[in-house]
Amino acid sequence: MTNPIDFNSVLSLIDRTISPTYLSATQEIVLREVWNGKTYSKMACDYNYDPEYIKTVGCNLWQILSNAFNEQINKSNFVPYMRQKISCSIVVNKKDELQISSSKSLPSDFYHWATAPNTEHFIGRDKQMKLLESWSQDLNCNCIVVSGMVGCGKTSLITKFAKDIQNQFDYVIWFSLNNSLSPTTLTNNFLKIIGQNQDQKSNSGSTQQDLSSLLAQLINHLKQKRILLVLDDLESILEVHQVGICYQRNLEDYGHFLRSIIATNHQSLMICASRVRPKSLEYYGMNQIKILDLQGIEESTIEQITNLDNTKIEKTKLLDLSTRLHCNPQLLKITASHLNIFHDDNEDLEQVVQELCLVEEIVSLLEQELDCLSKLEKEIIFWLAISCKPIPQKDLANNLKHAQSKIKFNKSIASLEKRSLIVKDNSQHSLMPIMKSYVRRKLVQLAL
Repeated sequence: MTNPIDFNSVLSLIDRTISPTYLSATQEIVLREVWNGKTYSKMACDYNYDPEYIKTVGCNLWQILSNAFNEQINKSNFVPYMRQKISCSIVVNKKDELQISSSKSLPSDFYHWATAPNTEHFIGRDKQMKLLESWSQDLNCNCIVVSGMVGCGKTSLITKFAKDIQNQFDYVIWFSLNNSLSPTTLTNNFLKIIGQNQDQKSNSGSTQQDLSSLLAQLINHLKQKRILLVLDDLESILEVHQVGICYQRNLEDYGHFLRSIIATNHQSLMICASRVRPKSLEYYGMNQIKILDLQGIEESTIEQITNLDNTKIEKTKLLDLSTRLHCNPQLLKITASHLNIFHDDNEDLEQVVQELCLVEEIVSLLEQELDCLSKLEKEIIFWLAISCKPIPQKDLANNLKHAQSKIKFNKSIASLEKRSLIVKDNSQHSLMPIMKSYVRRKLVQLAL
């Protein structure tokens, strides 16, 4: 029997409940496949894992969920328990929508937030919000991309901004691409939400023809109405190749999708969040697309995120530690839940960073970031990791086996800087401290 509840809703509920921790990639696979009715053996076969490893992941996962929801959850009752939880949540949300509908300028049907995160407790990012506001008022700007390292707050920022300006639009539609939706399916979903899709069937068997027809309808609505499209997890449709960032196999038509929205004249706006940028975005003018490279948070926000008043750590030490984390909000939230590692006021922060590299949630974040790097970018990271001091750019280039051209090398350096992974100081480069400690440990393990 097919579950009537969308798994993304389940995942969103779990993410909110276990925050500030989060699921690893393998844990998410286990949850998704249990939801789809698969056995551990089938999962192990499909994803090329050892069956015992999958069972161990599952056992740990049910313990985590049981503690988080304060209920006994296991493989057998996970699906019915979550179905009941989500159903109750939908009823409550509908009641809330009815209570506040009179204060909205548009009916709730015009706002489609899907699994967008709750931004009720969003703090900081005032400068970035003002910048996004100014870009959104530019009639020539059709697309805004917020890019940055995993955990830097891209999703929260674009969602908070979209909710702040929702009354300026006829429709607001939020989607995550973490399920790697095809561009045809995504465009069809947009049209269904707008309520104008006639479920036309193409006479041609060509998928490209179908997508072109759907995009023509969508662009027509973007011209007639002011619509805000919000796409999270854009990196999910991309993969890293030796030649650079490309669309995943069978998702190449996203180039057509993005080109249609960015390069066509209309009165609507698309906002995306992505750890990496599609190469095609470089081909558009600065008036058509704006890109915000999101960095760490401000000092005042750091104190609020880590709840400094409830810890014994001194403010100066917290700020020093935050610098080693490049003020990444997700890393800071995870660190805040492990501040008991400060047993001694004189404890060396370098040792603290090394201890943090053993925390599973931080390991998962850093691995996700490494997975998004090209071969050349990884080699830059590895050279900076094993170096005891910052490396001049010229020396770094000479060391790199894969630096086949100056242009490719400079682009890789610039990309790593924008993602806060490396720091440039007087033409010398150094690696983000916590990434440096992690990569060093990783290299040692690989050598054993």
